Amino acid sequence: MNMDKYSTGADPLDIPLEQFDAPLFKRLLWYVSQDPARFHMPGHKGVGYPPEILAAFSENMLTMDVTETRGMDNLHSPAGCIKQAQDLASRAFGADRTFFLTNGTTAGIHAMLMTTCKEGQKVIIPRDAHLSVIGGGVLAGLVPVFVYPDIDPEWGIGVGVRPEAYEQALREHPDARACLITRPNYYGIAGDLAPLAEICHERNIPLLVDEAHGPHICFHEDLPTPALEYGADMVVHSTHKTLGSFTGSSMLHIQGPRIHPDRVQRMLAILQSTSPSYLLMASIDIAATIMRLRGRELMERALKLSDRARSRLQGEPGVRVLYRPGMDRLRLTVSLIQLGLAGYDLKNLLIDEYNVRVELADLENVVAFITYADSEERVDLLVNAILRIAEGARGRGGDRGEMSAAPGSPSGNGTRLARRKPGTQAEFARSLFAPAERALLPRQATLAAHELVGVADGVGRVCAEVVAPYPPGIPLLYPGEIIDSLHLEIIDDALSLGAVFRGLSPGPDGQLTVTVVKGAGVK
Repeated sequence: MNMDKYSTGADPLDIPLEQFDAPLFKRLLWYVSQDPARFHMPGHKGVGYPPEILAAFSENMLTMDVTETRGMDNLHSPAGCIKQAQDLASRAFGADRTFFLTNGTTAGIHAMLMTTCKEGQKVIIPRDAHLSVIGGGVLAGLVPVFVYPDIDPEWGIGVGVRPEAYEQALREHPDARACLITRPNYYGIAGDLAPLAEICHERNIPLLVDEAHGPHICFHEDLPTPALEYGADMVVHSTHKTLGSFTGSSMLHIQGPRIHPDRVQRMLAILQSTSPSYLLMASIDIAATIMRLRGRELMERALKLSDRARSRLQGEPGVRVLYRPGMDRLRLTVSLIQLGLAGYDLKNLLIDEYNVRVELADLENVVAFITYADSEERVDLLVNAILRIAEGARGRGGDRGEMSAAPGSPSGNGTRLARRKPGTQAEFARSLFAPAERALLPRQATLAAHELVGVADGVGRVCAEVVAPYPPGIPLLYPGEIIDSLHLEIIDDALSLGAVFRGLSPGPDGQLTVTVVKGAGVK
């Protein structure tokens, strides 16, 4: 067929930007144009590459987007450049073997569980684990046995599960096949892992560590001791969170005789795409190489920036800054709750009035990530903004009072009140980490027939998916657990202060709905 008569003679790819109707792409251009001070992941902050490497990567990005053609190796059976990159990373992070992940840390957590446990077996996990942990339990058909974190009453945050709780769980469930722990958590809390490693290895069961927030800690002695150094058998790292790889790229490390590398490789081949992104893999390689060559120097600089920020904020009237011995000091957790500002208030004011974006807000606190890519100038923007907001709040008398429930909250009638006072986050955390009645195993509930009901009509029903404030993504409800009235109160209070929940969605009438198991629940 002669196609010439259909041709206009113009280059079909000559599309002006103003005509290019690509909403996500244009929104990213908008975000870049705002040039915010970024204290959220990814850790490279848009600038954290060596100049020559950045130029080479940027100029060749499209042409580097390749597939498993000859000479480019294969992630699922690496023998060439990918294997060499993984081997160099394993040496940098202190592992026996390292696997690159292009489906995020979630894939690594799933692989840890599927490598060590079989269907129907028990795994001991903390109640404050990330929602991806229960996703792995669903995929593998596991029985979760929960242990519960202690809560700092002043800050309202989890400070880790005591080793004694794991030991008691193992006594009560001697058939458990693995223990998983999250360390450090979103707030940088990182307890001593030595007792738990000893408890697990005495029973010859593997210790699995979700160290998503700690890929940087092995590069400086003033940061928490890394899990691999304690002898953890499998450790997952979100290298995009605090190091320089692209969002969605992570690493899984293994060591010791309890984990078989071939089984890990097989599980990852199931969980990850057969067409992994070479751009993501290259970014992991770059991030690991930066740390291998300059890791301690970069962490030293970041620690000085964080300590300077903390010292400027401490002692200011109404301003609290989290510090606990042994924590990751690159996490800057700040609260103005004594001045009547919820964490969500502070987060919004930082964005709206100062063009500063933090990683996390909760009912009382905000969390800023300080990384190797930050500068003194940018950190000062954050600190100065917080100090000005605090000064303004003091000028208003430090009391915003109470506020009616936001539209779309479960009560929907404006009668519930959001409390902007100290102790709210601790109360929320105690409820978030509390035991819930289980009617079905997570896999059973996830795969059962479902229906959507209004959140207020969910009392007594069996939840069919994870319901979690996000971030940090710690579930309030797991699939298979019964929704009770206390859960509704927690959701209502959190929504009214600005929280966002995974697992809740607006229905046709605008009211929030939750997914429940069809025909199951308390009548």
